[in-house]
Amino acid sequence: MSDLAGRPDFHGTATLAFDEPVEFDVRVDLRGHSQPIDGRYRWYGRVHPHEKLHEFMQNSAGRSRSGTLRTEVGHADVTVGDIDFWGRYRLQGTGTPPYSIVPPPTEEADEKPESTVDAALRRALALVEPAELRAAADISGGYVELLGGASAPSTTAATRAMNNPLVASIYEKIWRPAGIAMMGVGGLSMSAEREKAVADLRLSGEMTVLDVASGPGNFTKHLASHLSGAGVAVGFDISEQMIARAVRDNRSSHAAYARGDAQALPFADDTFDAVCCYAALYLIPEPLVVVEELLRVLRPGGRIAIMTSYGRKLAPVRTVLRIGSERVGVRMFDKDTFTSRFEQASMTEIEQDIRGLAQFVSATKPK
Repeated sequence: MSDLAGRPDFHGTATLAFDEPVEFDVRVDLRGHSQPIDGRYRWYGRVHPHEKLHEFMQNSAGRSRSGTLRTEVGHADVTVGDIDFWGRYRLQGTGTPPYSIVPPPTEEADEKPESTVDAALRRALALVEPAELRAAADISGGYVELLGGASAPSTTAATRAMNNPLVASIYEKIWRPAGIAMMGVGGLSMSAEREKAVADLRLSGEMTVLDVASGPGNFTKHLASHLSGAGVAVGFDISEQMIARAVRDNRSSHAAYARGDAQALPFADDTFDAVCCYAALYLIPEPLVVVEELLRVLRPGGRIAIMTSYGRKLAPVRTVLRIGSERVGVRMFDKDTFTSRFEQASMTEIEQDIRGLAQFVSATKPK
């Protein structure tokens, strides 16, 4: 996924100018939206591969560069940032973009009003990228199906449990409380976990929130209860049984669900104002890949919050935990596994709270 996935608001030629002075004739793909928190318009995208621009940026020693982007419609200040795998540099701007903003078509007066629950589902679907995947998604089951009905993998005792309809039905009342008890003395209750997530993510207003490995949706619905207006919390899980339960019990005017693979999130870069993953990374085959995906889809200035396992420092304890957890397919993480990764990504406001065998880590993506 990338900023070029799906249909851009603007696709065409432009001139990218810098103070040196130097300028380049380039092709760009741009899109944007009004930020609900401060009301400002933010636009972003990628510039197509350009050899001379690449040489210029390399001489900048990897630093972002400020310049001006001009099109036939207008011009605007722009920041040229990181380069992706395909050789395309990121473009970001704030305020009036250098292209025409076409308002969405108005609803016909004789159309039947959409329910608030269905509207939340439509908002979740609209976030999916690329456009081809969005068009192929099935929402007839009350959620966004992105795997074509394919069954989720069940390679360990833990993942088999997550795909079990009985576990899905008792998850919040029996399964998760039992897991919390196993996390040891000092762990937080489920209600305290939820409130901590709300505080760490700084939820309010019309934010877009992604809850990965959302299970039966109780957590997602709680996050959604702190949103308003067009705000939506998208619960994302690979288990058909968990998603079915979420749709049945926990849809709301601000909570919707999608089924897909968290190791390849179907969203463009910088899509969400907040992302989280609670009580799941230790079950996922490639947990750090999922963390990278969460960071990718989080917008600059947005918050990430995770809760996962902690393997302790004492060697004998670590050995016992490792052997026991591996038998059921549960991974134990070191204290610095996630804080180090966040530091490498230049995240700010990194916070860690260790409770028994659980660790809570949150951070802010740099702007």
